[in-house]
Amino acid sequence: MLKQDVLSFSDCFTTFRDLCPILTCGTKDAANSMMVNWGGLGYLWGKMVCFIFVRKDRYTFNFSEKSPMFSLSFVNLTPEIINVFGKQSGKSVDKFALTGLHKCLDIDNNLYSIAEAKKVLKLRKLCEFDLAKAQYFTDIPTAIYKDKEYHVLYICEITQYLIGEEDEK
Repeated sequence: MLKQDVLSFSDCFTTFRDLCPILTCGTKDAANSMMVNWGGLGYLWGKMVCFIFVRKDRYTFNFSEKSPMFSLSFVNLTPEIINVFGKQSGKSVDKFALTGLHKCLDIDNNLYSIAEAKKVLKLRKLCEFDLAKAQYFTDIPTAIYKDKEYHVLYICEITQYLIGEEDEK
């Protein structure tokens, strides 16, 4: 992976839509990864930030609560990856063995990312918001959260942006 300037991360909308963003939380001792469909990039509090949403009923949530840092790895979108990282729990299956993807350890930050990723964002958690306690101005919560299992929104500083060597322009 090659280090890049965060400002060179272009096409945020198509990256989130066309590649599969996989969030990895935890440490080398215990970590879990899951596909995230909701997220974005922005500028807040003088920092380049990433917004990530994790449902409280997901196995990864426990890791996200304990982790000061996350990685967001953008891999090729395939039905197999969607099925495994988007629908199965890391509590009961080895997602990496099922998909052939590989974890890559950042020793300095005690953080995993995915070796085959086209792009990787390393993220430091700045704050979180429980969407169950948010004030809403539309009926979106009624439609989206019928089961009352709300997301937690994490705002994270982007500490590093990497691209795969084969993706360097």
